[in-house]
Amino acid sequence: MLSKYQQLLLVVGLCCVLSVARADVDCSQRPKFVNPMTCCPMPEFVTAELKEKCQQYNVTPPSPPPMSMEQSGEGRRPHPHHHFLPPCFVSCVFNETGIYEDNGLDADKLKDHLSLVFKDSDELQNVASDAFTNCAAKVDEWQDKMGNRPHPSPPPGLPMCPHKPAFLLGCAFKNMMKNCPASVWTDTEECNEAREFFKSCKPPHRRQASAAK
Repeated sequence: MLSKYQQLLLVVGLCCVLSVARADVDCSQRPKFVNPMTCCPMPEFVTAELKEKCQQYNVTPPSPPPMSMEQSGEGRRPHPHHHFLPPCFVSCVFNETGIYEDNGLDADKLKDHLSLVFKDSDELQNVASDAFTNCAAKVDEWQDKMGNRPHPSPPPGLPMCPHKPAFLLGCAFKNMMKNCPASVWTDTEECNEAREFFKSCKPPHRRQASAAK
C-alpha cells in the first residue's frame, strides 16, 4: 500500500505529465482528418426500427452556402454522423423513445435506450449517459448564444423543427468521442492526435473570440 505522501506525489506527477502532454499540442495545426467512428467504433444510437418509423424525416437538408477558408478552417471536413442528422429526424427519434421531450431529458428512458443499443458495453452506457446529461444542461446556453439567428430552411415539404434535440445529440456524440472508453478506443497515432487536438484546442472561431477580449 502506498503512503498518503506517496499517493500525493503520484497524483502530482500524473498532473504534470498531462500538462506537458497538452502543452505539446499545436492548436494552429489541425490534425489529419480521421472518421470518428473509426477511432471509437460503437453501435448506432438510432436503431433500424427508429429509422423506419422516422424515415419520412430523414431527408438531407439543403447544403449551406460555401464558406471561405478562414471561416471553415483549413483542412476542415464534416463528420458524417449523428450531429448532422436532420432536426426533424432527431426530434422524431427522441419523441419515439421519450428521451427528450418538452425541453427535458428523461433519465430513465435514456437509460433504457442505452441499455438496448449499447447492451454489450457498460462503459459505453456510462459514457453516453454522462454525455447526454452534461449536454442537456448546455442546451439553453446554446439557445441563448444562437439568439435570433435564423436556422437553415428545412427540405421542401418538411416542417421547421426545433434544433435543440439535434444540438443535444450532436453534443453528446462529440462528448462520447472525447471520452471513448479505452476498451473501445482505436489506439493509433492518428486517432490519438485527433482526440488530443479536440480536447486541448478551441475551435477557430472561439480562439478568435478569446483573443479579441
